[in-house]
Amino acid sequence: MKISILVPLVFGIFTKISATPLVYGANVCDGAVTIATTWIGGAKNVEMKTVFCPNLYQRRDVLEQRQTNATNVCGALCATTCFTPAGGGPDPNDCHVIADAILEDSQSIGALFEIGTGTNNTVVMKFNSCETFFLNQALGPLIYCRTDWAALVNDIAPNCQATQNAHGGLCVADDQSWFVQVNHV
Repeated sequence: MKISILVPLVFGIFTKISATPLVYGANVCDGAVTIATTWIGGAKNVEMKTVFCPNLYQRRDVLEQRQTNATNVCGALCATTCFTPAGGGPDPNDCHVIADAILEDSQSIGALFEIGTGTNNTVVMKFNSCETFFLNQALGPLIYCRTDWAALVNDIAPNCQATQNAHGGLCVADDQSWFVQVNHV
């Protein structure tokens, strides 16, 4: 299933080594460094972190022209893939709590958010057994729709379970500039 999403990017001094998404299971990445943490949702029970994955980036040897404005990817298509084999997927009800918190933020602070590159290229949300994250793999900042992210969480969680021989999954943008992952913590 393809769903469109909008993601914002921020300028950074790093570049990704690979353009394809890397899957790390319950951990976002090896050596993840938390940049900021907050709690969202009506009950403030969904943890939201901005993290840096140092093993995905290397310093640029050559300066290149950077975008000065974030690219709006709201509504962009992505392709969903479930992780096989079966076993240990997140509880879809826990994932739904995250989706509701994202939608609540959409109504209270705005439908769009910007996500940078380099040290702030990943936003992680967690509630009980469910973790979801958005990773910006583009060279510049992206603008993303909270409503699209919530829809992806609500789609991937119940459709990438043991009954589908899966344990979570992800949706990768058609141009591979970003992806959203949902997995068990």
